[in-house]
Amino acid sequence: ILRRRHFSPFKTYVNRPHRTVVVLNPKVGTKTFRQALTDGMRELKGVTDPSEGRYWFLKKAREFQFARIRDYAHAFRFPGEYQFFCFVRNPYARLRSAWQNKFAYGHTQGYSRSIRRKELGRLRRFARQAKLPGAEDGVAISFETFLAYVESQPAGTRDHHWDDQVDVLLMDGIRYERIFRMEGEFTPGMRQIFDRIGLAGPVMERILGTQKNSSPKSEPPVYTAELAARVHRLYARDFAAFGYEEDSWRGL
Repeated sequence: ILRRRHFSPFKTYVNRPHRTVVVLNPKVGTKTFRQALTDGMRELKGVTDPSEGRYWFLKKAREFQFARIRDYAHAFRFPGEYQFFCFVRNPYARLRSAWQNKFAYGHTQGYSRSIRRKELGRLRRFARQAKLPGAEDGVAISFETFLAYVESQPAGTRDHHWDDQVDVLLMDGIRYERIFRMEGEFTPGMRQIFDRIGLAGPVMERILGTQKNSSPKSEPPVYTAELAARVHRLYARDFAAFGYEEDSWRGL
């Protein structure tokens, strides 16, 4: 597991004393989970450095490795001693969120450094070759162009923000105690996990109550029946594994 493409200590929370592992899923509340964990550790445990001294120079909650390497090794060597948890999201909504956050507004608001370095040039070259909108620098990359780009990449090899969730979550190698849906189960899921590791009570409820999902809420829908059918084929394993309905694209 530790050598797999999508494994990262920066998105796998391991709590060895409480035998708890949470594999975070990009575009499925990862920033919210990290911030709630960081706030809870600071306010309830008095831990001002979430990395416990390992990465004192990293100040943001998203930038630290959760545990010592030996704890990761122990968790995946003796998985029967642990309970594993994760969060999943409607594949239609997750792909749209990846496009909105990474590409939709970059031509006017700027692209992130990682996107500029790794994906932007590839996507524009793909658009030129496929004669799709978004090929030229400074112009918008449409959702349809982004979808075609993702379709051109084999499952399991894509960026973790838009690869199949079954691959990102290493489901062929991990037996999860519970898989929480982001829709309706996100806060209860965090509460169950935090209860296991001793972060509970009124302070934690206040922290959970103030966490906000930063994804845009008032954007116009991008899906048509034709685009939705393509996404359903693209992420067929996710739809089957997590039970999302084929027509759940409506309004997205």
